[in-house]
Amino acid sequence: MNLNQIDLSPQLIVQLYARSLSVPGVDAAAVPAQPELAAVVSAEEAPVASAAAEWKWLGGNKKNILVVVHYQEDLHLPDTAFQFLSQLLNACKLTPNDIAIVNRNNDPGLDYKAITEHFQSKEVLLFGTTTAAFGFPFEIPPYQVQQFAGLTVVHAPALHELKEDKPAKTQLWASLKKMFHI
Repeated sequence: MNLNQIDLSPQLIVQLYARSLSVPGVDAAAVPAQPELAAVVSAEEAPVASAAAEWKWLGGNKKNILVVVHYQEDLHLPDTAFQFLSQLLNACKLTPNDIAIVNRNNDPGLDYKAITEHFQSKEVLLFGTTTAAFGFPFEIPPYQVQQFAGLTVVHAPALHELKEDKPAKTQLWASLKKMFHI
C-alpha cells in the first residue's frame, strides 16, 4: 500500500483541502461562501480552533491512535516509511484509517497536550522522537510501554531506520503486542 491507495472519507477530504479544493466546471464565485471557523466559535475558543484547523495530518483516526513522526523533507512521511508503517499496522490488525499520522516538523511548537486532546488519543506511537522531545514530562527507554495521563506511550527510532534493523523490529513488535493486547 502506498500513499496513493488510501481510502479517505469525504469529510476527511473536505478537512484536508478546505481552502484549495476546486471542482472542474464549477465557478468558485458562484459557490456560497462558508462561514469562517472563527465566526462560528466563541472569541475565547477561536485561537485554539484556528490553530487546530491548520494542522497537517494523515489517516482516519477511527481508533484514536496517534502516530508521531519527524521528517523534514516530507509533508507527512516518505512512501517507504508509510509502507513499513502499514505493514506494522496490518500485523496489529489496524489500518491507516485507524490512526492519525502527525509529522512534528509541520507543527514543532505544539505540545503533547494540544495534539493528544485534538485527536482524542488513547495510544501514542513516537517514531524518531523521544517522549521528552514530544513534550511529555518524562523520558523512557525506546520500546518501553508507558502509561501516562490516560495514554499508552511507546517511542522508537524513525521508521526508515527500523525497517532495516531486525533486532529493533523485534523489540518494537514486542512493545506493540503489549500495547494493543495482541
